Amino acid sequence: MKLLNSEVRIENTNLCNAKCTVCARDKLRRPLTTMSLGAFRKLVDQVKYMGAETISVFGFGEPLLDMQLAGKIRYCTDKGLKTFITTNSSVLDVRRSEELIDAGLSHIRFSAHGLYKDYEKVHRGIKFDMFLRHTMNFIKMSKGLVTISVSAIPLHGESIAEFISFWKPGKLIDYLEIWKPHNWTSTKDYRGKTTKRKKTCGRPFSGPLQIQADGTMIVCCFDYNGKMVVGDTNTESIESILKGAKFKAIREKHRSGNLYDLPCENCDQLNIGNDNPLLYSNRDPERKINCTSSTKFTLKEKEND
Repeated sequence: MKLLNSEVRIENTNLCNAKCTVCARDKLRRPLTTMSLGAFRKLVDQVKYMGAETISVFGFGEPLLDMQLAGKIRYCTDKGLKTFITTNSSVLDVRRSEELIDAGLSHIRFSAHGLYKDYEKVHRGIKFDMFLRHTMNFIKMSKGLVTISVSAIPLHGESIAEFISFWKPGKLIDYLEIWKPHNWTSTKDYRGKTTKRKKTCGRPFSGPLQIQADGTMIVCCFDYNGKMVVGDTNTESIESILKGAKFKAIREKHRSGNLYDLPCENCDQLNIGNDNPLLYSNRDPERKINCTSSTKFTLKEKEND
């Protein structure tokens, strides 16, 4: 079985050291855990055989709280796979930066939802000067070996021009993307509701594989509490889960648009509106919709072969 989407997301930990207002961590009910290096390697071996090209080593947590993160990155590098992480940079000191760069990390994305005091209003528990010091140190140390992105969500009136002036995309960093906040299915109400809906977001068909830190597989990264678990990689192969009855049932619901009893029922990712949630991107100037923010894969109603 070959993967349609060559990105695989493996949540190395769901621990986090911040309480960001834009996030749904206060609603998290899953047990907190970190995936072992052995379990991670087994997953990578499976998806490599299935055609994976990029392993995103993070999920609903701060990946750097996993002390074996560099080892996991190195294992992917040795397998010829690209790696991608998103971090709040709070514990990215010089030693951890060296470890990630030496391990062959391909792409790092820094979450920076605000500037100066506005940053601290969102990223509660993290000081802006510490975030900036760690981020700038990594940029200098990477010497162009790692692709560097910043993802920004303006929540306190910041303009697109302010973010561009500060981060200097194409010069200081490679890519800057500025987004509207999303609702975490229907947990928050940033994007409001609309009566215009589409049947599917495409994720059950062509979204990246999404494996949680405890080894269970879910359908979508927005399902932060794992309400749509479709299998357990500790006892089942990834291929058998993809072909299994639970995953098939969710795909069929998305085909029909009958999403009753799924978290998808009121998810903002199905809203049809005139406003593009991607406000700015020098990586994707056309600001294409229905794409993953990580690898820019176009989501569509087509299944893995």
